[in-house]
Amino acid sequence: MSKVLVLAGIAWRNVLAHRVKSAIVGSLLAFGSFLVVTGKTIVDSIEAAMAESITASLAGDIQVYDKNAKDQLALFSFGAGGEDIGEITDFPKLRDALTALPQVKAVVPLGSVNTVVFGRTELDDTLDKLRAANRAGLLEERDQLFAQVLAISAQLQQDQKAAFTIAADKVQAQIDLDGLTRVQTVEFASQFTSDPEGTLDWIDRAIAPLASDGKMMYLRLLGTDMPAFSKDFSRFRIVDGQNIPEGKRGFLIAKYAYERFVKNKVARELDNMKEKRDDDGLTFATDKALHDQAGRCARQYARILFMLSPKDAAELKPLLQAELGVSPASAAPDDQNLGKLLVSFLSVDDTNFDARYVWFYTHIAPRVRLYDVGIGEMMSLRAYTKTGYMRSVNVKVWGTFEFVGLESSQLAGVYNLADLVTFRQLYGKMTESQVAELDGVRKAAAVKEVTRESAEDDLFGGGADALVTESTTTRAFDEFAGVDMTAASRAAADLDDRVYTTADMENGVVLNAAVILHEGASIPEAQRAIEAASLAAGAPVNALDWQTASGIVGQLLLVIKGVLLVAILVIFLVALFIINNSMMMATLERTAEIGTMRAIGAQRREVLALVLLETLVLATVASGLGAMVSVGMLAWLGEVGIRAPSAQMTFIFGGPRLYPAWSMLNVSLGVGSVSIISLFSTFYPAMMAASVQPVVAMNPKE
Repeated sequence: MSKVLVLAGIAWRNVLAHRVKSAIVGSLLAFGSFLVVTGKTIVDSIEAAMAESITASLAGDIQVYDKNAKDQLALFSFGAGGEDIGEITDFPKLRDALTALPQVKAVVPLGSVNTVVFGRTELDDTLDKLRAANRAGLLEERDQLFAQVLAISAQLQQDQKAAFTIAADKVQAQIDLDGLTRVQTVEFASQFTSDPEGTLDWIDRAIAPLASDGKMMYLRLLGTDMPAFSKDFSRFRIVDGQNIPEGKRGFLIAKYAYERFVKNKVARELDNMKEKRDDDGLTFATDKALHDQAGRCARQYARILFMLSPKDAAELKPLLQAELGVSPASAAPDDQNLGKLLVSFLSVDDTNFDARYVWFYTHIAPRVRLYDVGIGEMMSLRAYTKTGYMRSVNVKVWGTFEFVGLESSQLAGVYNLADLVTFRQLYGKMTESQVAELDGVRKAAAVKEVTRESAEDDLFGGGADALVTESTTTRAFDEFAGVDMTAASRAAADLDDRVYTTADMENGVVLNAAVILHEGASIPEAQRAIEAASLAAGAPVNALDWQTASGIVGQLLLVIKGVLLVAILVIFLVALFIINNSMMMATLERTAEIGTMRAIGAQRREVLALVLLETLVLATVASGLGAMVSVGMLAWLGEVGIRAPSAQMTFIFGGPRLYPAWSMLNVSLGVGSVSIISLFSTFYPAMMAASVQPVVAMNPKE
C-alpha cells in the first residue's frame, strides 16, 4: 500500500511537472468526457420526451390488438387504415382481465377508420342565403345575391375553360362548360325571375358540384370512450367548443387539422406566412417561396369576395379604401371595384404584412365564413366499410382539441376523435341493438331469406306455371311503398338526441386498446402479464410497447438515436486517436527519465504502474472537469430549453422546446469511459518505454 501511495505521489508530481503536455492532453480528455455526457443526456432526453408525447397523447404505454391479426398494429404509418389488425369483439371481458393486473392503471378502447368530408363552398353559402332571401320576400337582397351567384359562375367558367384542354372526359367537360355559359345569359336571368326555386334547384344539381374541387378533406377518425380518453391521456385538452357529452354521439376535430384544412384558404395562407415570418425568421424580400406564396394569396381574393353578403360588401368597401389610401373621389371607377381592392389588400410585403394581418382578422374575418364546418354544426363523414361499400354518417362537431405542448405538431394532429357508436357505423359493424332493429324491419317488410339453390325460383318465379302477365294498371315504381318515412325520419333525427348507455358504447367491436400502466411499472413485464391474462380470459391479444406500436414514428426515434450515437462515436474515435498519439508521444519523450528510474532499481512493473497512474490521475481530473462543464451547460439548457428547429420536431422534443436533464449515470459513464480509454491508449507506449534497457534509454543519441 505504501508503494502505491509513493507511486501515486510521484505520478501527481510528474503531471504537474509537465504542465504544458498535461494541459494539452487533459483538454482532449475533458472534451471527450464533455461529449459523452452531453450527447448521451440529449439522446436520453429525446427518447423520454418522445415517449411522453406518444404515451400521453394517443398510444398509452402498451397497445393491445387481436392475437390472430394478419398485420402488426402501427398507429403512425403512411398506410394507416389499410392494415388488418383484427377485432376485439368482447372489450368488457378484456378490460376486466387487464385492469385486474397490478401494473395496469386503465384500458381505453380504440378503433380507427379513414373518412372523407366534403366542405362547403362559397357557392353553397351564397345559394343558402339566396334561398332564404327569396322565401322571406327580400327581393332587393335576393337580386344582389343572384348577381353574386352569376359572378361565382363566371369565375368557374374561366377555370373550366382553362381545364378543358387537359380534361380526360371531353364530353362531360363540354356539358359542364355549356351549363356555366347558360348561367351568364339573359334568358337564364329571366327564368330565375319567373321560377326562383326551380332555377336554384338546377344550379344545385348542375353548377354547385363544379365548385367543390379542392374542398374534399381526408380526416383520420379515432373512435374511443371519450370520458376515459379525456381522463387517462393527460395531454388532451379542449380548445374550442366542448367535449362530447357522455353518452352522446359526436366528433372532435384536431385543432391542427381544423386550422390547416377546414379554414378559409386566404386565412390559412395568411396564418402560414405569419408562422414562417415569426418562427422561421423569413422575409418576403429574401425568401422566394414566401414571396410566391404572397402572390398566390392575392389571387385567392374570390374566396373572400364571393362569401360577402351585399350588406357586408357595402360596409367593407369604404373601410378597404381608407386602409389602402384610395380616395373614392379621385380614383377611376374600376379602381373602386371591391375585387381589385381585395387584391391590392392581399398583396402583402415586409412593410405592411403585420398590420394587414391584424386588419384582416378585425374587419374581414367577422364578415365571412372562416371555417367550412363550424363548431356545433353537423358534418357528413363518409367511409368505406369493411364490407366494401360506402357509408355516410351525419355527426355533430362539438369542438376542437389538441395535446398540450404538441399544438404545432402534424403527427399529433393526425387523428380526430369520435364516439364508439359513430366509429362502428363507419366501420360497418352493428351493435346488438342495431341488429335487433334490422331484424324488426325485415319482419315488417316480410323479407324472405333466399338460398343459393332456390335463388332463381324465388327471385324470378319457378316452372311454367309461374308466367306473369303484364298488368293493365299503370303504376310508377315506388321503392319506399309501405314504409313509414315519417317514422324513419324521426328515427334518423333521434340519433343525435339519443343518450347511449355504457353498454351501448362498450358492447361492440373495437380494433385495439391503449393500456396505461402505473408509474414505475416495467413495460416488458406488463406485456407478458397482459398476454397471459388475455389468453386466460378467452380474449387473446398481442401486446406491443409504445415504441413498436407507433410504427414509423418509433422507427424514426431509433434512427435519430442511431444518428446521434454514431456522430458521437465518430467524434469520440477521432478524439481517441488524438489522445492515443498524444499519450504515446508524451510517454516516449520520457524514455530517458524512465531509463534513469530503471537504472536506480525500478522494476518494469513499477514503471508501467507509474505511467498508468499518471494517466489515470490526469484522465480523472480532466474528464471530471469536462463532465462538470457539461453538467453546468445541461442544467442551463434544462431551464431555457433547446428550441425545436421545426414543427415536425416538436413531436420528437415533446413540445416546442427540449429540456435535457443530466444524471449521475451519464456523468459516471463519461468520466469512466474516458479514463478507461486513456489507460488503454497509454498501455502500449508505456510497455514500450518500460521494456527499453536502462543503458539504451539513458543514451540521448538513442
